[in-house]
Amino acid sequence: MKLAHLFKYSFACIFATLSIAMTQQQNTQSSVQVIEEVNFKPHMVEHLIKGCPENSKCSKETGKTSEKFKEVFTNGSLKEKKIFVKEFGLPFTFWTTTVSQDSVITYQSRCIHHKTEKDKFGKVLVERQEIYEGIRFTKNINEITSFHGVILNQMIKEGSNKTYFIPRSTIPFFTNGDDLFFRQEFREVDYAMKLSPNKGSTATYISLATKKFPNKEILNTSCSKELVDKFKKINKSGIYQSAYCKMIYDTKEKKYHRYIFGWSC
Repeated sequence: MKLAHLFKYSFACIFATLSIAMTQQQNTQSSVQVIEEVNFKPHMVEHLIKGCPENSKCSKETGKTSEKFKEVFTNGSLKEKKIFVKEFGLPFTFWTTTVSQDSVITYQSRCIHHKTEKDKFGKVLVERQEIYEGIRFTKNINEITSFHGVILNQMIKEGSNKTYFIPRSTIPFFTNGDDLFFRQEFREVDYAMKLSPNKGSTATYISLATKKFPNKEILNTSCSKELVDKFKKINKSGIYQSAYCKMIYDTKEKKYHRYIFGWSC
């Protein structure tokens, strides 16, 4: 157990042994003492709702799905993992302007420019639209876009007019045509994700990536004027502070392509 978690666990256990006494005066002479005991459980070190990540807003139902994900992806077989993904999908990250929605896990954004700026006395210096980090179990990115206030991370390929929706704060390890492959982490559990755009529609399907990743590095590169101009068009909301470019290997064409990505913080 990590030192920080051990400290929180020890503190919580001590706190749970304490009783809260409430005294009510009766006729200013007698009093009644009511004892309320705290029923502490180990998962409460992270969140009151089991399965919900630390410091998040998360429903009980989503917590159950999250806990099942952790159990299956930590101890389950590949077959069990595929069954889970077929029913629930995989955790997909994005931004949102809505702090609380059913089936969406939200956190305060770590980016300063996603929040209203205040001085040490609480006076507003710069008022901004609050933006939160979101996570949802899904099998199709289109399911996420139906939620109010969702902002998806975008990636643009050089020489193409196509924009790809990808998980927040990440880039693909490689591509196979339009299919994108990522390594992701949720609740200290690693998994490989495949995004497959459906030809002829706007749907992008999310599945478990099981094929071996090629031994090809992601290469640093400069950004072309074409990509910078296209990036400016997708960043009108100011979700990103800047941009950077990478060369990513495509196993279908057996060559590298240049992409531009936004950087938030």
